[in-house]
Amino acid sequence: MAKQHKTTVWAQVFLCEEDRNRIRNFFAIKHGIATRFIVKNMHITVYHARRPIPGLADTEQTIHLALPVAETRFMVMAPGGENPRHDLEPAGRKVGIRVQKKSAAYESIQGLRARLLPFETDIVLGKRRPSTRVRNAFGARHFQPHMTLLRAGSGIDRNLRTVGTDFRETFDSFRFERFSVEIVQRK
Repeated sequence: MAKQHKTTVWAQVFLCEEDRNRIRNFFAIKHGIATRFIVKNMHITVYHARRPIPGLADTEQTIHLALPVAETRFMVMAPGGENPRHDLEPAGRKVGIRVQKKSAAYESIQGLRARLLPFETDIVLGKRRPSTRVRNAFGARHFQPHMTLLRAGSGIDRNLRTVGTDFRETFDSFRFERFSVEIVQRK
C-alpha cells in the first residue's frame, strides 16, 4: 500500500478580482456558460507537493505580475490537453489557459518557482529526481504554467481555438497580485 502523506504544499499566484470578474462576464455573457462552471479563485500553481517540505513556511506576498493574454493558449486540463484530441471533450472537462514559454510572465513565474526548489533536499526527494524549470518531482511530470478557468461540465464549444481567439481579442493582459505558499495538513 502506498504511503499516504498528510501534508500538501501549494505555491500559487492569484489573479486580481477585477480580472476574475471580467473573465466571468466573458464566459457568462458572450459564451452562455452558467456561472457555476466558472472558477472563482483563478490562479496559477507555481509548485505543488504532497509531502512535508522542511524549512518551508506559509507565506503571502503582494506581487505585480502582468500576463499578456496574447501569450496564452486554451487547453483541456488533462495530460496532452494542449492539442485537440478526439478523446478529450472540452465540454465535459476542466478548461483553462497555458502560459507560452515566450511570455515575459513565464520567466516571472519561473522566478517564483525557483525560490522553492532549494527546499527539495535528498530526504524530501527520496529516489525522485529534483524539480527543474520543466520537470516536477511530485505530481504531474511536466511543469507548464496554466490557469483553470472552467469546471468540467461547462458545455464549452469543442473548438477551443475559436474561443481562444475571441478571448485574446477581448482581453489585453491580466494582473496577478498575490503570491502564496500554503502548507495544508489533513487529519
